[in-house]
Amino acid sequence: MKKIGCFLLMLLSAIAYAQLPERKAVMGMRGKDTADGILVDTVFANGTLATVGIQKGDLIVSLNNQSVTTMLEFNAIASNIRAGESVSVMFSRGRKRNAATTTAVARALEQSDIAEVKYDWVKFRNGYLRAITRIPKGKTIVPAILLIPGYGCGSIENYASSYNGKLMDEWLKNGYAVVTIEKSGVGDSYGCVPCAEVDLVTDIESFDAGYRYMEQLPFVDKTQLFIWGHSRGGTIAPEIAKRHQPKGVMVFGCVFRPWSEFLLEMHRVQKPLLDGLNYQQTETFVRTIQKVYYEFFVLKKSPAELYQNPEYKAVVASELGYKENRNNNMWGRHWRFWQQLDSLNLAQSWQKVNCPVLVIHGGADYEQCSLVEPYMIQQAVNEAHPNYATWVTIPDLDHFMMKSKDWPEAVKNFREQQYLKGNFHPQIADETIKWLKKYLQ
Repeated sequence: MKKIGCFLLMLLSAIAYAQLPERKAVMGMRGKDTADGILVDTVFANGTLATVGIQKGDLIVSLNNQSVTTMLEFNAIASNIRAGESVSVMFSRGRKRNAATTTAVARALEQSDIAEVKYDWVKFRNGYLRAITRIPKGKTIVPAILLIPGYGCGSIENYASSYNGKLMDEWLKNGYAVVTIEKSGVGDSYGCVPCAEVDLVTDIESFDAGYRYMEQLPFVDKTQLFIWGHSRGGTIAPEIAKRHQPKGVMVFGCVFRPWSEFLLEMHRVQKPLLDGLNYQQTETFVRTIQKVYYEFFVLKKSPAELYQNPEYKAVVASELGYKENRNNNMWGRHWRFWQQLDSLNLAQSWQKVNCPVLVIHGGADYEQCSLVEPYMIQQAVNEAHPNYATWVTIPDLDHFMMKSKDWPEAVKNFREQQYLKGNFHPQIADETIKWLKKYLQ
């Protein structure tokens, strides 16, 4: 009877997987926003738009019968198209208006010379999240790292060309499998609320599902499981670790203090650096935004409520990105995401993490711009578990894992997208590998 029950469970699981949709499509185009449509800058040969002859200089005015003038609008439509579906596009070439229909092309599967790349699904709430695991070629029963990225809604399928990919490659070369999982509604994920509409609680639950998925992989050493958290991922990392107690946790470029408290210090650094404000102007701005932040983070008022205050109206629109009667978006996420982040008691969370912790700080990191953060994480961990936390500062490391001598150069390198052009700081990989090997048995 038990064998029949197991067989039925396997059959139902197979049927559920068989009903999952095709991979998301790749449009294969980069363009620039204009008032009349999207001016095509680059068309990639392996994309959907190449199949209808779209060329550089064409002006795309609609996708699937929906008008588009910005890449944001275009991507919002394109992100819901899957391979094999019909795609209609209207575009202008010179004075001629053209309409074309084609079949969506699936995004190519990632290939690697050093890793076996495994695509899978992780059940999450009412849907599935796409998981991609990279396993060192020729290896069996290996230690594994769950990678938790920053707050943005970018896909894990972009990692190969970014700083994440360069870091993962070094881990793979040293024998570590790397598990990545999409956030809700991103990439191939199916039946999930879009990332920009969910809160921090949802992010934490999705990475908790990712950790449980990692634990079940047949090729990983269950006694050698690690977590890596970068930026906002370094805030989520202790929330996952305190539930599962992995072999170790590594974080980089993350905060410890309440978000509303840290933001004021970040503004004092970034307003002169990014916006050209002098320090008197910066201080005036900080003292204005401080009142807004108190009502938003502490009193839990919504951006819509704050916008009704004449004193706050301009700053809520410019700094919180509020648009009247539009959506709940604030800094790329639902506004509740940030309130929940501020409410986390990270001292409590870190003290519940009963395993070794590596804290990396970049001296050129103008995003996480304070030595207070790594110091407090180290102290909180070691107070509860003496000598468990190690703090390493890399003086010329910036937030995007590039080699930058200082904050101004880090800003320049980011604006020029040098992280896509090979400017990866190898020491961040070296420090993590040295620390990982220390704790391997």
